[in-house]
Amino acid sequence: MKTARWLLPFLVLGLLAARAGEPDFPGLRSIMSEADWQRARLDRLEADEVRLINEAFARYLATGATLRAKAAAESEAAAVAAAPAAVPAAGPKRSLWARFGLVGAAEQERRERPIMQAKVTAWQGANGFVLDNGQVWVGIDPIREELVGRTIGIKEGRLGSFLLLLDDVDTKVRVHRVK
Repeated sequence: MKTARWLLPFLVLGLLAARAGEPDFPGLRSIMSEADWQRARLDRLEADEVRLINEAFARYLATGATLRAKAAAESEAAAVAAAPAAVPAAGPKRSLWARFGLVGAAEQERRERPIMQAKVTAWQGANGFVLDNGQVWVGIDPIREELVGRTIGIKEGRLGSFLLLLDDVDTKVRVHRVK
């Protein structure tokens, strides 16, 4: 069994090298060096076993030539048939979730929702703020900017979260509404 494992790579390489248009297979012994012959442990085979391997390769090459010619003709026909097909234009880059089919109508709706604009009237607690429309929001992440007197935006994020916008720029501060 070990002989077969070592034999296969050398036989394939030998076949490829020997198959340069020759109609008959000259035999393994003639296409392998003495070192390769011994390393593949073919020197341990009897002459009848080597003859059987040579005959198998000769049959393979005889049938393989017709199969390779047929496969080449089929691949050439497929290439000619596929050539006129237009390449689709590259669209906008899709997100990782969209490439896995996980972005649907809900994601599209979220993107189309308008950003809520309001003016901050006061701080409430350490990380909360009150808007002029009466809503009270608290930052999940620390808010490091002075918000009182500024107009802010709050947009819907993923998975029901909300993000704070200052000067129409996403601050990456997550907030949630408490009132």
